[in-house]
Amino acid sequence: MIIDGSLGWAHLTGFGPFLSKTTFMKPKILLAALLALLLGPKAQAAPAPRFWIAGDGVLVLAGQNIRFRSEGGEYDEAGLRRINALFRADFSDPQERMSLRFIEVLDAVQDRLQGGTYSLKSGYRSPRLNNSLRSQGKLAAQSSMHMEAAAGDLILGGVDSSQVFDFVKSLDCCGIGYYHGRHFHLDTGPSRYWDETSSKTEDKTPQENEKIILQPDYDVYRPGEAMEMKFMRVTNYPIGVDPNLEIIKKDGSPTGKSLALESPASCLIVEGRKQARSLKAKLPEKLDPGRYALQVKFCNRYDYAKMPETILSREFEIRKDAP
Repeated sequence: MIIDGSLGWAHLTGFGPFLSKTTFMKPKILLAALLALLLGPKAQAAPAPRFWIAGDGVLVLAGQNIRFRSEGGEYDEAGLRRINALFRADFSDPQERMSLRFIEVLDAVQDRLQGGTYSLKSGYRSPRLNNSLRSQGKLAAQSSMHMEAAAGDLILGGVDSSQVFDFVKSLDCCGIGYYHGRHFHLDTGPSRYWDETSSKTEDKTPQENEKIILQPDYDVYRPGEAMEMKFMRVTNYPIGVDPNLEIIKKDGSPTGKSLALESPASCLIVEGRKQARSLKAKLPEKLDPGRYALQVKFCNRYDYAKMPETILSREFEIRKDAP
């Protein structure tokens, strides 16, 4: 099941193939499909989610059915701990936990493609581990989303990796890598795709923050809510950031409003990874419903020749009925 947060309802398709699921398929999906047919669209109503792409809140990973979000929309700590343990991420450190956006996308892909259990080849990587893999000539990018706790190399039981590749491409939400074998790479970085001939992971040329991005932790917010966000794909520290982040409409026009990061000076110096992953600012109380992005200006580029002067964050949506 994929929940489209912009519409606020769940959309189920392809009822026929439910009859041919593998051992680890979610039995509740079949029940949901039958109820939808019998009771009509109103039976599919769900709480407005925090993410535009979301599943039913149950992830089947390593043969385990893990409930990580209740039907009422609350995230379950015990379930999230189990998922983080399987991905080898440190749940005790809030800045190193697996991304909720990534978990929701995994769930949505599994539901929509009616796949069996996910088998995990590679999950969270510390920067040290990622650098070690690169030194061994492994497929590990300089600014890998594995280091952001927002990526996995996986196999989806009963579903060909090429089918996963095509479906994720159609979502236009994420990074998807196809290696003409059983496993695939999926992450919740910028929308892009590649195979083993075009991944460029072997490139040793310093990136100098060329691919730096800013991601809000959620897709959907209320006016006046505190927004937590992270710089990702950072290869060099420190970085200097103008603490006033301008709010830009989806069509690129300015709103005249901004978010203010806490900073003692006109240029916020982000010294390292922990600080880059724990930024917070409050959204304006008066911000019309709609989709926006934050314009980030870098005020001290530290001679990083490839680092952009400005970037736009991942889009987010303002909804008055957000959880």
